[in-house]
Amino acid sequence: MSQENVEIVRRLNEAFNRGDVAGVVELLDPECEWWDREDDPGAAMHRGHDGIRTFLAELGDHAELRVEPKEFIDAGEYVVLPVRVAGRGRASGAPFEEHEVHVARLGRGKVTEVREYRELSEALEAAGLTD
Repeated sequence: MSQENVEIVRRLNEAFNRGDVAGVVELLDPECEWWDREDDPGAAMHRGHDGIRTFLAELGDHAELRVEPKEFIDAGEYVVLPVRVAGRGRASGAPFEEHEVHVARLGRGKVTEVREYRELSEALEAAGLTD
């Protein structure tokens, strides 16, 4: 089942990068929670299809960006995804680049939770991959 989870997360990332909000939501459990990185200004948790649609719309209003996976780490019910986030601010036109790690939890063929972390070690711990 976990290879299927990796494929679901891969498809989620591809839909996000295409700006395909319907494609993103289709892969999410209706009660999915998406947690911003704790150190992001205005960090919040976005819940359910409507909350995540709103989050994605607001994100798109502020920046055009791509999330480029470095690798997909299969961790059973979790997929750990170190990424490079690159883009440009819509108002300023200023380019930006960040590196972070996303952890997706899956159940019943859907993403039930996404959490964003600054460091791989935090993400691995969240996925139960450390001692």
